[in-house]
Amino acid sequence: MKTLRLALSTLAATAATVIFATLRVPVLSVVDWFLLAVAYQAAGGSFIASTLGGAIGGLVEDLLLHPLRGANAFAKALLGYAFTLVSVRVVFGGSLVVGGTLAVAALVNDGIVGGLGRLLLGTPFRLAWSDLGRALATGAMGGILYWAWRFPWKEEWRRRQRRRLR
Repeated sequence: MKTLRLALSTLAATAATVIFATLRVPVLSVVDWFLLAVAYQAAGGSFIASTLGGAIGGLVEDLLLHPLRGANAFAKALLGYAFTLVSVRVVFGGSLVVGGTLAVAALVNDGIVGGLGRLLLGTPFRLAWSDLGRALATGAMGGILYWAWRFPWKEEWRRRQRRRLR
């Protein structure tokens, strides 16, 4: 089951990244979909699945978007492990806490990838306002997706049906 979760979330993140980047959808093209997939895998509570899922998702992201192969794989594997450590505490905080945690994690991911790029490629390391905007977009999308995932849709539908019958 965890393998299926890993495969589907990585495939969904790949599809979302390719589709939204190709179409240049304003906010959705800057969201780090692979980080959201790693957070979803970490919600399962398995350190191995979330770390391995982070490594696989980061490697796919590196193949698609980044010149330094393995930088995102390392960062996402590390964040997958960290997400699993705090997932129980964060999940009970609600969608705002989930969104804030994802925004901070996106900044940490950019910092790790930038630091590795500085060490290995000699590229300048800087975090710009656009990085903050991408982190906030990732956090907001993660919070919205978490809210939609936890919302009691079935009870809401029944309540509306009862109201319509009156």
